[in-house]
Amino acid sequence: MNHRQSIPDPIIVPLQSIAGQSDSVQLSGTTEPAELGKLRVDEFLQARSLAPKSQKAYQQDLQCFLNWTDKGWAEVTPRQVAQFKAHLMRKDLETGRRSLSDATVRRILGTLKNFYGWMVRSRYVSIDPTTEVDLPKLMEPEAQNLKDTEVEQIVLAASATSLPERNIALIAVLLHGLRAEEVSALNIEDYVACFSTGVRRRLRIREAKAGSKGWVPLTSQGKEALERYLQWRELTGEVLLPERPLFVSHSRRNLWQRLGYDGIRKVMDAISKQAGIDFHAHQFRHTFATNLVLKGMNPYHVMTLTRHKSVQNFRRYTKAADQQAAEKAFVEVMGMENAIAFYKDESVASTPSLVPILGEI
Repeated sequence: MNHRQSIPDPIIVPLQSIAGQSDSVQLSGTTEPAELGKLRVDEFLQARSLAPKSQKAYQQDLQCFLNWTDKGWAEVTPRQVAQFKAHLMRKDLETGRRSLSDATVRRILGTLKNFYGWMVRSRYVSIDPTTEVDLPKLMEPEAQNLKDTEVEQIVLAASATSLPERNIALIAVLLHGLRAEEVSALNIEDYVACFSTGVRRRLRIREAKAGSKGWVPLTSQGKEALERYLQWRELTGEVLLPERPLFVSHSRRNLWQRLGYDGIRKVMDAISKQAGIDFHAHQFRHTFATNLVLKGMNPYHVMTLTRHKSVQNFRRYTKAADQQAAEKAFVEVMGMENAIAFYKDESVASTPSLVPILGEI
C-alpha cells in the first residue's frame, strides 16, 4: 500500500530576526518618505551641472520644503504648494515684517519648480503641483555704483591702512569688475603669464560664478597698483612663485595664506569705516559696468568683460545710460530753448492728452 509523503508545515521566520542580517533590512518599496525624499533630491542634483555653491543652495531650498511638509513628493498637491508659498511670505507677529524677502521666496519656489519639472520628465510623478503657483514679482534692480568722489575717498582711506600696497591693489582689481570670489582665486601666474611677451595688462579668470571664465584687461592705474604690491612682497623676502596667491592675508592666523572671501569682506569693512562710506566689495563691479556703459561702450562688449550670461541681469547697468541718452536725444530734437518753452507753455500743459506725461517728468 502506497503512503503519501506528508508535507511539513511551513516555518515562518521574521526578517528582523534572521541571524547575521542587519536590523535595517527592509522589504522593497517600504522606504520611509523622508529618506526617499532626500534620495530624489540627491538624484536631481547629480543630474544637473551645478557649481558647489549652487548645488548647496538648491539642496537648502528643497530641504526647506521637506522640513515644512510630511508628504512624499508624489503626494504634494497644488494647494499645498500655495500654502508653502504663504508660509514663506509670512510676517513676524511682533514686528509685522516679512520673515523672508520676495527675492528669497522667489528663489526657493523657483528651485521647487525646477525640481518638479525634473520629476515629471523623469516620470517619478505625472503632475507638477507647482505650475499653478506664481513666483513673486521683483522690481527691476538698480545698479549700486559708487560716485567718482566716493571711489577717491575709499582709495584715500585704503592708503591710510597698515597695508596700503595690498589694499589699494585689491580695490584696483575689484574696480575692474571682478567678483570678490574671483579675486580671491587669482594666482600670480594669472597676472604674470597673461602674454608670452611678458606684457602684463590683463587678468585671467580661471574660477568664476556659473563658469563665467575669461580675461579682463587692466588700466594703467590697475597695472601700476599690482606692480607696487608685488614689488613690496618681494622686498619682504617672499619668493613670488607662479602658483602663489595674488592676494595674501597678513593676519597672525593666516599669515601669507590666500586672502579668502571673508578676508576681502573684512578688509572692505575696515576701509568703509575709515572712509565713512557704507559700501561693499560688489559695488566696485557695479561701478565698473555702469561707468563703461555711460562712456558709450557697446553694452555687449561690457557684458563680455563682466562675463554676464543674462541680458536681464545686466540691464541694471544700462538704465542710467539709457536715461542719459534719452534726455540728450530729447534736447537735440526739441532744442534747448524749445524744450524750456514746451514746459512753460500753459496752453500745452492744459492739453488733456499731455498733462499725464508732464506730470511724470
